Amino acid sequence: MAPVLRALAEEPHAIGVSCCTGQHDELLTPVLSLFGIHPDYQLKVMSANQQLSALTCVLLTQLEKVLIREKPDRVLVQGDTTTAMVASLAACYLKIPVSHIEAGLRSHNPLEPFPEEINRRLVDDIADTFFAPTPVELNDLLREGKDPERIFVTGNTSIDALRLVLEMPFRVQDTALEGVPFGVKRILLATVHRRENHGLPLRKICMAIRLIAHRYRHEAHIVIPVHPNPNVRKCVHSMLGGISNITLTPPLGYQELITVAKACHFAFTDSGGLQEELTWLGKPALVLRNVTDRREAIDAGAATLVGAELESIVPAAIQLMEDAALYQGMAQPRQLFGDGTAAKQIVDILQHNGPWLPATEGSTGVVTTAATLPFAA
Repeated sequence: MAPVLRALAEEPHAIGVSCCTGQHDELLTPVLSLFGIHPDYQLKVMSANQQLSALTCVLLTQLEKVLIREKPDRVLVQGDTTTAMVASLAACYLKIPVSHIEAGLRSHNPLEPFPEEINRRLVDDIADTFFAPTPVELNDLLREGKDPERIFVTGNTSIDALRLVLEMPFRVQDTALEGVPFGVKRILLATVHRRENHGLPLRKICMAIRLIAHRYRHEAHIVIPVHPNPNVRKCVHSMLGGISNITLTPPLGYQELITVAKACHFAFTDSGGLQEELTWLGKPALVLRNVTDRREAIDAGAATLVGAELESIVPAAIQLMEDAALYQGMAQPRQLFGDGTAAKQIVDILQHNGPWLPATEGSTGVVTTAATLPFAA
């Protein structure tokens, strides 16, 4: 959402009001700082061991208060977090139009990713305007009966953010990456956090990474930003801690993460957004999921779906380490998810398509946006 807020700030006829709910606060705060975003509202809704039902209740109550106070003409939400879903619902209850950025992503399995697949379907059932990353999402929205005149293929704002970050200066000294042997060994990046991978699947993933680390202990070094969820942190540290060619870091800031992604030979990941960024950077991805909502990367040969089984992860990693022709075929920079201008396109569309962007009664006629800022890794 950061690029959209920046684009709104440059639009003289728009007023953007940003609301940060605090879901994934420890991950989001560095991103806000990096992009110079100062949310108008910081709700801090999270609590220890919070269940999805409790989070949904408190989000609905708190976001409704913000919307009643601001009376926006339109609410923008991005992605598939519980924050995005509840913000859409709160707007619906107050009869405020909703636009969905990153609309139409589908794995076609309601349990993978969970609850994200359900969240984004609910958002798209509420929204009246859809900003789809690619024609794949456009086609899924059309199959679900959405109005084709209200679907716009813009690319994803994740690529906008990536381009901005690549232009910023960054040094690894005095960061969590200091000591990583960039330029000396092949760097492998591993990120894992999905709920469906908690438990036995995560243990299998860690075992696979441990086997790869041992096999290539002289040639490769693996960097793993450890997600703060206790279900992830405890398992990763117990199975992969203390291995000389594995660096376990706290959650990385966006610049740090992109620095590793840009330098890596390939990545193991169950993240959604990182699948997009890796394709732009020309880095192969082994996707640690049974299904993916970024089918474009699989279809283009930029990523391989390997799930959470040793029998599929380890051979795929060995191939990328040892088969130069296979690697070169995958390691091609591709603009599968946009050209980095999604945010400007979105704001232009909102400003210049008045017939379906009604001003609310008593409004000034400007586009006032209450933007939720869920973290999208």
